Amino acid sequence: MSDTYFRIRLSNVNTPQEQEVSTFCFDHKALGLSEVLSFSQPDLTYDPSLISRRILDLDVFFEAKPSEDFFRELKAKFSGITYSTNEEESKDWLEEWKKGFVPFKLVGKTWIVPSWLEKPEEAQHEIKIDPGMAFGTGTHATTKMASYFVHKIATEHADQVKDWTLLDVGTGTAILAMLAEKMGFALITGIEIDPEARRKARENCELNQTQSVDITDQQLDEIRDQYDVVVANIIDGVLIRLQKDLMRATKDGGHLFLTGILQERDNLFFEKFIEAQPVKVIKRIQKDEWVGYWVQKGTQ
Repeated sequence: MSDTYFRIRLSNVNTPQEQEVSTFCFDHKALGLSEVLSFSQPDLTYDPSLISRRILDLDVFFEAKPSEDFFRELKAKFSGITYSTNEEESKDWLEEWKKGFVPFKLVGKTWIVPSWLEKPEEAQHEIKIDPGMAFGTGTHATTKMASYFVHKIATEHADQVKDWTLLDVGTGTAILAMLAEKMGFALITGIEIDPEARRKARENCELNQTQSVDITDQQLDEIRDQYDVVVANIIDGVLIRLQKDLMRATKDGGHLFLTGILQERDNLFFEKFIEAQPVKVIKRIQKDEWVGYWVQKGTQ
């Protein structure tokens, strides 16, 4: 493998030209091509939406710098397009990423340990994970807040938790689901919209030889069971959108952990969710710029 590769940014590409430009680049031995996308998210209640543009920027990747003929023909065929060239270092990105991921204490006596490393001596309990670069490692502040809630409720209700069920909404790598098993929950269900994340979650559960964790293909609006504890480590705007389904999945008197609330949006979240639902705030915590709520659903 070459030590470097070349990225050429093509700007001012008219949408109707995109296919022709792509063909031209691949005819000149391009390794790949990607569009530089633009997104809009006016309010975190909504998912980001792609901005449709007539004028595009394209990144084209080459193993070596193209010849002068490439640039000459490019300007001749597509007179309005401008370009810039960058030589960048080739790396094994997965190996580079792994270097920065080391065992760490998650909560209580439980540590997160990468699957390719041994458990440190001071770790009494471990959750081994092989996260893949796209999904969580457990280091994010919101995951730590959710872990704190799971650990605390299990500790405070040690005589009851063995009969409790837990739903982990947006399970990702299944860290919270596996923690719940270690804390003694009777049955844990993890749900996730991303099929690749579900695959990775199941691999991590197998790696840890879980007995009571089920990563299901069902989505939240398909869940008909009710749970003693529901964990939703999701961005606040999505929590607001899912609030009715989250409440429906929580037993009367059950507990709901809501993390992923940006501090700057805490007041709005409190108004749109906490005050809009029959819940009592048990605990509010903050870590970095994130806020988490432990609430209990009122009985009817």
